[in-house]
Amino acid sequence: MGIFGNKSAGTETPDSHLTFFSVSDANEFRAATRQVFAELGYEVDVYPDHAVDRAGRKFGFWNIAAVCQSEPHQVWPGLIRGHLQRLLTSFDTPDPFQGLSPADIPGRTFARLYEESVVPELDGHPHREFAPGVIEMLALDLPDTVAVFRHENARTYGGYAALREQGLANLHGLDVERLEHMTPPEGGTVTALIGESFYTASRALLLPGLATELTGKQIREDYGWLMCIPNRHQVAWHVIEDDSVIGAVSGMARFAAAGYTNSPGPLSPHVYWWNGTGYEQLTEVSDDGGLTVRVGPDFQAVLESVMAAR
Repeated sequence: MGIFGNKSAGTETPDSHLTFFSVSDANEFRAATRQVFAELGYEVDVYPDHAVDRAGRKFGFWNIAAVCQSEPHQVWPGLIRGHLQRLLTSFDTPDPFQGLSPADIPGRTFARLYEESVVPELDGHPHREFAPGVIEMLALDLPDTVAVFRHENARTYGGYAALREQGLANLHGLDVERLEHMTPPEGGTVTALIGESFYTASRALLLPGLATELTGKQIREDYGWLMCIPNRHQVAWHVIEDDSVIGAVSGMARFAAAGYTNSPGPLSPHVYWWNGTGYEQLTEVSDDGGLTVRVGPDFQAVLESVMAAR
């Protein structure tokens, strides 16, 4: 199932990591990034979707690459330089937790989802896997920035378990900005929660209760549900009830791929299925940048069950 569009690739093969670029454009972007780092006085190792400096700090490419892909190649170095200078400056800013009292913390703490591959020094932060490639962390919402709790911050302000409980409660308290019900051409209904909040997609942590609360649909534990979180501003789901799940998978795959490729704060291009104990990834990116559906034995059993009930 070919899902990804690619403005710059034309007839060339899309890059398998920066999928809106062709392979040649992606390599040019990586070379430009290495050069800008060198001009700023930093030696880095460049990988397909990130760079690592000698201090072990990781710099993800996706957000700045998404900006560059719609601009002429000759302006890329300037865009990359401005982006890196902002990042490097942020490393030297005062600790955002300094000066905060314990009373400041609860109302500002949110459980938040992040794309695992772009988080530097992950071991320094309390976290857990939410779905393949996506992690849950604790975020402190401040007027000008969002800080991520380190282990020492969590210990200081009540411990991970209590902070996570508060973070989930604060997610639940957010306004519902926009709820859309989409019908893919292949059939099925997909519900999407969309908003400007940096925490909209993180409300996936509230499923399946969120789905029941907003749509009235009850979850069949033997079937589960589909979920995708293309970027920080979108979460979509489909409650599995019948064979319309087949069309929903296809529609959600397109929705997730487009939202991941074309929006800020990308999280995941994939569709996931709740298998009763955790999320199982149903889609994968092929070498040519296309998206294919991968059906494991447990999800196959669900498909066979809903088909038999027709």
